[in-house]
Amino acid sequence: MAFLHGPLKGGARVNQDITTEFQRRFPAASGELGPENLARLMRACTVVTIAPHRKLFRDRMPVDSLYLVLEGEMLASVEDGSRTLEVGHIKPGDWLGEVAVLSGEMLASSTVTTTTRCRALKIHSRDFEDLVIHDADISHVLLGQLVDLLAQRLRESNATAAKLS
Repeated sequence: MAFLHGPLKGGARVNQDITTEFQRRFPAASGELGPENLARLMRACTVVTIAPHRKLFRDRMPVDSLYLVLEGEMLASVEDGSRTLEVGHIKPGDWLGEVAVLSGEMLASSTVTTTTRCRALKIHSRDFEDLVIHDADISHVLLGQLVDLLAQRLRESNATAAKLS
């Protein structure tokens, strides 16, 4: 499904290119983290490339990682009987897998399918948990960003539900 480029422990050039891309796609998190914390976060990540029309997650199936989308577009959907309902469009700057990891349930809350070639930073749930538990600065920023993201998604879901009523 995904082509793994490997952990960002390699050459400084690759790391700097990915860090620069992360800063462009996630400016608020980058700014709050600062250079040292951002470098620690990048060391916990793996770059993945996913081909178009691939399922990254399947609804209610196990999830073991968070993804920070750098490039490409994806579609989130859920099954309702025989119908597939689109519940969101994922673009660069979005997070994926956060509900599964934060809830501890480790199950996808929707099916996520790539619509174009995508690149993302992948953080295994163990590494995310380690950062959150052992690094207060990174924990504060990441959890704050995730709360903002979840609040935004809730507002969008409420607006969609209101249109369907």
